[in-house]
Amino acid sequence: MANLATRQKIILGVMGIAVLYAAVDFLTPKKKNMGVDVKQKTEELNTFVTTLSAGMSKDAAKSLGSLIFARAEKEWAKDPFLDEKSLKAWIKAKEPLKEPPKRGTSAPKIAFSYAGYIELGRKRMAIINGIEYREGDALDIKGYVLKSVSPAKVVIVNLATRAMFTVPLEE
Repeated sequence: MANLATRQKIILGVMGIAVLYAAVDFLTPKKKNMGVDVKQKTEELNTFVTTLSAGMSKDAAKSLGSLIFARAEKEWAKDPFLDEKSLKAWIKAKEPLKEPPKRGTSAPKIAFSYAGYIELGRKRMAIINGIEYREGDALDIKGYVLKSVSPAKVVIVNLATRAMFTVPLEE
């Protein structure tokens, strides 16, 4: 002990005091009122559960299910599966024109991005601008319908002008 520095002696003293306090706290008897308090809390919890279960009926569970389906079918403000680039392109394409196009000017160029192909049985789906479509589905861009899907390309039709766009698969 003679070789200990002052700092080490202080640390050992504080540790000894902490050990003594823990021993006294652990060995002294506690109050026995805890059992009554636990019984009272258990009774309160049981009454709460019975009143809650009596208040709920099977109709409440059915209405909860219909509420879940109604919220799921509601149109989303933002599609969580779109990346930022596709979301901006989708929002820009859905915006209505502020001015009618002047004569002699062409319609704005709409870019389609064919990113993927899925075939399940007889159903063929394409991922265009980050959204899945089946053959015959109307695209999110008004006036356009997906006519056909193949692994290499898709054909999109503008319903207003009957113009067909062939979009190759992007890799």
